[in-house]
Amino acid sequence: THGLHLDNYREMWPYRDWVVRALNDNMPFDQFTIEQLAGDLLPDSTLDQQIATGFNRCHVTTSEGGSIAEEVYVRNVVDRVVTTSAVFMGVTFDCTRCHDHKYDPFTMKDFYALFGFFNSLDGNPLDGNKKDPAPIVRVLTDKQKAEIASLQQQAGDVQAKITTQLADYDYVEPEKPAEPKLSEPTEVVWVEDELPSGARAEGDWKFITDPVYSGKKASTRTATGRSQHFFTGAKPPLRVADGDVLFVYVYLDPKKNPPKEIMLQWNDGSWEHRAYWGENAIDWGKEDTASRRRIGDLPPAGQWVRLDIPASEVGLNAGAQINGWAFTQFDGTVHWDKAGIVTKADQKPVYDSLLVWQRDQRAAKGGSLPEDVKKIITLDDAARDDSQQKRLRDYFVEYVYVKTRSIFDPLHKQIDDADKRIAQIESSAATTLVFREKKDPKPSYILNRGEYDQQRDEIPRATPAAFPPMPEGAPMNRLGFAQWLVDPAQPLTARVAANRYWQQVFGVGIVKTAEDFGSQGDVPSHPKLLDWLAVDFREGGWDIKGLMKKIVMSATYRQSSTVTSELVDRDPNNRLLARGPRYRLDAEMLRDQALAVSRLLVDRMGGPSVKPPQPDGLWFAVGYSGSDTVRFKKDEGPDTVHRRTLYTFIKRTSPPPQMSTFDAPSREACSMRRERTNTPLQALLLLNDPQYVEAARALAGRTIALGGDNPQARASYMFRLCTARHPSPDEVAELVDVF
Repeated sequence: THGLHLDNYREMWPYRDWVVRALNDNMPFDQFTIEQLAGDLLPDSTLDQQIATGFNRCHVTTSEGGSIAEEVYVRNVVDRVVTTSAVFMGVTFDCTRCHDHKYDPFTMKDFYALFGFFNSLDGNPLDGNKKDPAPIVRVLTDKQKAEIASLQQQAGDVQAKITTQLADYDYVEPEKPAEPKLSEPTEVVWVEDELPSGARAEGDWKFITDPVYSGKKASTRTATGRSQHFFTGAKPPLRVADGDVLFVYVYLDPKKNPPKEIMLQWNDGSWEHRAYWGENAIDWGKEDTASRRRIGDLPPAGQWVRLDIPASEVGLNAGAQINGWAFTQFDGTVHWDKAGIVTKADQKPVYDSLLVWQRDQRAAKGGSLPEDVKKIITLDDAARDDSQQKRLRDYFVEYVYVKTRSIFDPLHKQIDDADKRIAQIESSAATTLVFREKKDPKPSYILNRGEYDQQRDEIPRATPAAFPPMPEGAPMNRLGFAQWLVDPAQPLTARVAANRYWQQVFGVGIVKTAEDFGSQGDVPSHPKLLDWLAVDFREGGWDIKGLMKKIVMSATYRQSSTVTSELVDRDPNNRLLARGPRYRLDAEMLRDQALAVSRLLVDRMGGPSVKPPQPDGLWFAVGYSGSDTVRFKKDEGPDTVHRRTLYTFIKRTSPPPQMSTFDAPSREACSMRRERTNTPLQALLLLNDPQYVEAARALAGRTIALGGDNPQARASYMFRLCTARHPSPDEVAELVDVF
């Protein structure tokens, strides 16, 4: 989720999948770094490289009422600077936001020079409470890509058929051409059972199957006070012509508190087009203008009623293009169904003569014709060459000539249907937040005491002065900064990364404070070892799997983790590495291990996050009524609830207790090192959480089936599954006694 206020859903799982693929493919760490920090700035950047820049968009965001855009902008950029400096350089740069660092050689000037690399996001700092605040990219699945390719092939085949038909058709100019005439207005249904293609639904749409006026379902809403659901961004838009009438069917529920007012709004770039019925309870717009036009009293309750609204009365004149529609009410329960327009738009005059059509088009200066045809129309007949005359004749026969409508209209419909389906697929594709640079970089200023509204001197982009400068000729942008991070002259990046991978295996890094390599952090327990690992990592091609293999095959790692009283006295925390590591697994791995040993774990990779069961009411306790994550609804079926914990949905204001109880962070800020606690609540969760109980039951079933035919054999089998070692006789006896 976004992490603040409404804490709405954020769609960003394609970035998570990119990280998983990059690690599984053993992407070199320098490339891994550059693509996440600046993939969009790479020459001819690929979709994957753009997705990778989601690293810069993981911070919390808000669109809380009263938020000041500049303040949120500064907070967002500060998070990017602090996160990047801690993740890749292991320094506490946040201190220098308000003052020069008291312990490390960094100044405010350094902070805001680095700030300049990350402050030019081409998007609004406020998230709009949407799942996909710009900039974003859409990510198609392989199945969706295959369907689009098939549709494009179909459309291409139809276009080839049109070309053949045109070549074979012999047009003859009539001796007595008729004057053109318009066909009758038609009813275009825009909203019925589903939203128009490309539409972005907002406001928590709900549907019912009874009562329904037309189709299979109607939208519904129950409200106290003002409430609405709406959509924007429909493609293609609904076009308006002279005399058009908008319509919708409405049903006021007579059994519940009736609404005081119902209102419709349309968006053609603004929402200042409103019609309402009933009391004047919703104060949007100016009364008796197109922005708030009273049409009449509330319709009768308990029956479907058609509402007709002349488009011109709400300021939608000929040529307007509607991309959004809002259904608003004050109190009550209201159902909406079948909405659209009775229109003359796209009703083209019927012609039986190319010459008459040319005459009318020349008078209209080509109207809405394609540009190449429009240019030909404006030429005198004698000035056209054969190819231009053929283009004019072909266009007329294909799109206008009355006698060929039965030939070409069905073919055009096939292409239109394919294009609409492609648009539907593309609009339904998953989105993910990316970083995209503004065309004109935004300047960076020193902010007095770190306050957003106290700008002082403008500061050019630069790396911290205490470190070697950027390489000669490097671009002064995020790409240049990312390349500087992995340059051999940069003293920290390789060390920080090697230390963190060591921490992952041993439970604690060679530098314990993985987030702070500064003077206030812990000194390395083995400084020469860290130097050697860092240089070997860098000169070995930044090979992550190679580094991990080297660590786990070392004699140090392969030691027994058995503790003696002498070792406890001399080195209780094992900082001298006289024994193998022993520490509690992280929250995610604990759950994954329980599912794995019980054979419940679903190893499918990728896709949207899932919601395993958790106690009721946790989201509701912290949620706002307007949030789309105010109520938790667990997923159903083993294909979802038994997936790896990596795929568990995170509501940042109320993280899953399976994870937070075992010290998993809330994701409100980047974490380089987790604390490990040992509490009674953890034991209580393992004994009572439904998924751990389910895993225990499945493990018992596996043991009964495969572990032998007596309690001792089964206890040994189960123990070895869970611990990867054979139990001692005393351990077997203790388990059998409990049984």
